[in-house]
Amino acid sequence: MGKIERGLMCFLAAALILSLSVTFLWEVLKKDEEAVNISVIVHDRDDAQWAKFKMGMDQAASECNAEVNFVTLYDRNDPGQQAELVRREIEDGAQAVILSPAGGEALSRALEKEGAVGVPLILVGGELEGETADRKVSADQEAMGYDLGMAMNEDGVEHCIIYTGDGTQSFIEDRLDGMLRAFSETGISSTVTREQPETYFWRGTDAVAALDDALTMELCMDGMFYYYGKKVYGFGSSDQLLRYLDNGELELLMYVNGYDEGYLSLLAAVEEIKKEGHERDTVLDYYAIKRERIYQNRYQKLLFPVS
Repeated sequence: MGKIERGLMCFLAAALILSLSVTFLWEVLKKDEEAVNISVIVHDRDDAQWAKFKMGMDQAASECNAEVNFVTLYDRNDPGQQAELVRREIEDGAQAVILSPAGGEALSRALEKEGAVGVPLILVGGELEGETADRKVSADQEAMGYDLGMAMNEDGVEHCIIYTGDGTQSFIEDRLDGMLRAFSETGISSTVTREQPETYFWRGTDAVAALDDALTMELCMDGMFYYYGKKVYGFGSSDQLLRYLDNGELELLMYVNGYDEGYLSLLAAVEEIKKEGHERDTVLDYYAIKRERIYQNRYQKLLFPVS
């Protein structure tokens, strides 16, 4: 190879390296320029029940170049505290807020007291009284409750104690409405209580049911119901609840794919910030999971997503 050819090859190599460097630098600068800040504020005081949600959220954030701040409450289901955190996150630069509401009407009043939200608001799993959210990402909560009630009828349940907790969240009301409608159609009698499981229990019942993940966890951890041979039903998606199901301590779990919930709510927030997308609510699928279904192939990826 002559000097001219070698010179030409060196020139082309240098040009390629320069081109790649400029492209890389442009992508870095573009990424920094387009990064969006999103805050996620849930109704719980810890994130134990939100592991799969966070996996999906983190995946979407990496794809959309979003910076996410995940915030829990000091006191579970405190609407005033949640409204204060919404205001604080927006003041700190959040361009959108994903909210798992700690109460419907009470939270709406608290948000009104704190002032207008002023950024896109994405609701996960619940509703707000009198507050217009930009998007909602949720399963049909009343349908979930109804299907749980019908499943209990198939299991031969005659009486059920339903634990609602403080009952302030709209999804609790919706799930309860669905269950009671199914009970009315099938003749199952019920006792609805806001008492905690350790303070209210009747040995004559066939079954107990909790209407959210934390209460379902309490029913399983207590062990009293399993000891007395009572069937335990509930809602949730955590791996711990799946272990209780696998051990036979939980009869049936109404399950929403937390990974999809986190992924799609983050995408919705980014679309709202950038004014993209169809601006429509997302209705998630839900599943009635029994012990024998846990290790079936069709449920493996659903129940045990890998980030």
